[in-house]
Amino acid sequence: MFFNITKYSIKNILRNKFLTISTILVLTLLMFFINVLQILEWVSVKIISEINAKLNFSLYLKDWITKDSVEVSTLEKNIKEIDKDIVFDYKTKDKILLEMTQKDPELTKILESWDNPFPETIILSNIAIVDYSKVNKAIENQISMFLNNDIEKDYFANYKTQYERINQVTYILDLLNYWLKYIIIIFFVSIAIITYSVVSNFIYYYKDEIYITRLVWWAKSFIYGPFILQWIIYSIISFFISLSLFYILLRNLNSVFWKYYIFEIQTNLASLELLIFIFIGWLSWYLSSRKYLKNLD
Repeated sequence: MFFNITKYSIKNILRNKFLTISTILVLTLLMFFINVLQILEWVSVKIISEINAKLNFSLYLKDWITKDSVEVSTLEKNIKEIDKDIVFDYKTKDKILLEMTQKDPELTKILESWDNPFPETIILSNIAIVDYSKVNKAIENQISMFLNNDIEKDYFANYKTQYERINQVTYILDLLNYWLKYIIIIFFVSIAIITYSVVSNFIYYYKDEIYITRLVWWAKSFIYGPFILQWIIYSIISFFISLSLFYILLRNLNSVFWKYYIFEIQTNLASLELLIFIFIGWLSWYLSSRKYLKNLD
């Protein structure tokens, strides 16, 4: 039975080249566009995570503030209450001077006749975007311990400007990521509708053969089988063509953006995509064939 079904499926594929090529082309394009949408989703998620990783505050302290000051311990406590994963790093002026001279040895000669000009500093890092406003509020609550808080407001104004800009970018990326999920779902729904239409055309094209096959009392599985196997073959061929095109696209993207991100084919997602296509095709063939066979009974 399986041999006959396979033989009949291959015969149908080779006999009607136009339907075969057009079906494979449509499936290939749909699979490829879904993969492109996945790239956009990966990029938006990656950008958000990179922003979270690199986002930090450098807080310059007044001369009378030290590591053991109550203000410092209070600020650290308040920051950790927002998110215990936020890194609270206190750096003395001597440590900062050492780091700066290591980066730029020429600075040592310049500062030989000067006292250490760098203030004690608190560096906050690993701040999630959603916690940015809370951290900013905690800092403003203890603004008296920081430099440039009495007369010059530029220091904190810069942070507010930075926050507003980052918040705008992440809002757009979150919105893009949100809608991309719905667009992908819409694509799969469209695929189901297109598949059902293609299948209906196939059924109509082979209606005479189906009718004759039904008259000679072949089992219904022999009628369903070739069409379902035919679709599976179409899906597999389309899958590998779209995967090849997607690989070429990723290779070109990696040649440009390799410093920032390496795009890779997600094997699990690709396999799931193929299974979904096969299932949609199987269901469409089954429903269309069953509907036509009911009309014959």
